[in-house]
Amino acid sequence: MKKLKIGIIGAGWMGTTHARAYNNIQQHYGTAVVPELEIIVDAFEAQAQKVCEQYGFNRWSTQPDDAISDPDIDVIVITTPNKFHVELVEKAAAAGKAVFCEKPLGMDGADAKKALDAVRKNHTTSMVGFIYTHNPMVVQARELIQSGKLGKVVSFHGQYDMEYSAAPSIPHRWRDYDAISGALGDIGAHMLALSDFVVGSKITEVCGKSSTVFTERPSADDPSKMLPVGNDDIFNVIYTYENGALGNLVTSRVAPGNKVGERFEVQCTKGAVRFDQERMNELEVYYHTDAPDDQGFKLIRGMPEHGEYGVFCTQAGLGISYIDLMTIQAHKFLTAVAEGKTVKPDIESGFEVNVLIDAMLKSDQEHRWVKVSECEPM
Repeated sequence: MKKLKIGIIGAGWMGTTHARAYNNIQQHYGTAVVPELEIIVDAFEAQAQKVCEQYGFNRWSTQPDDAISDPDIDVIVITTPNKFHVELVEKAAAAGKAVFCEKPLGMDGADAKKALDAVRKNHTTSMVGFIYTHNPMVVQARELIQSGKLGKVVSFHGQYDMEYSAAPSIPHRWRDYDAISGALGDIGAHMLALSDFVVGSKITEVCGKSSTVFTERPSADDPSKMLPVGNDDIFNVIYTYENGALGNLVTSRVAPGNKVGERFEVQCTKGAVRFDQERMNELEVYYHTDAPDDQGFKLIRGMPEHGEYGVFCTQAGLGISYIDLMTIQAHKFLTAVAEGKTVKPDIESGFEVNVLIDAMLKSDQEHRWVKVSECEPM
């Protein structure tokens, strides 16, 4: 049994979701690796104290260094606003901690490169929170493509739409100004990671276009005062892969009716596969080889034979949940930490997504196709 002490920096919804996942590991995976929630850190004292008591942390603090400098803590989990990510990764890596960081890793590629350099220099096990790559049905889609049963990949169609900013009355938040990219960096980043994971080929050239639908929003402190929105509400992009396939991504934070509208379809020479996160326990597959009177997308429901699904549910069709995906992610990460191994998606994966976002933003600004290599930091 390997015990690992966890420090989580950021006690908002995402931080508490990570805490729940770590608390679930022993129930589902046994005692090979056992996390101990040692410290929760948040800028707001009342929130830190509340989460400490509710989720069973040993202590709380308002100072990240209280977690990072503690020699007894093995793992630092970073769930703060984006602009703090890289500095905290650098400090944690320098202190010899394993590091988990939520996405996007950095504010841009150059920022993310600092985090990458830090984990490489200190030989740190790392992971970035591209949670949907851990969904057993997404893994099944990847395996179908890699098996060759669907033939060669021809195109990838990705969509990630949400409605969290769909109403103009929604107050101004840090996501509207304290991030270089809006919808693209916040939710589109997930689809870029999924694209890499499922297709198995890197994006090489991009052409993007953004739109800011609501150019100002009411202040959270004084609704009579309007504040400017500094990034994209919608971002559409087309791109090419190293293997010759084409791809596209549409992403919006102002899409009414879309709760978690994360969907993709991969079209191949012998068939196709498609997935919808709002129906996260299902996968649709089409084969050209089916008889003409039996052709069409077939529905595959999640079952214990689909990888980690069986860890949480022994009955086909009942389904697993988002918190189960978080637990799968947490267990993979801690297992890698305990064994001193690398695991994907890691800090390098997060850096690559940041560079892709840079290329897409550059394309939008300069109204041209941009090679991803143009945006790779030296």
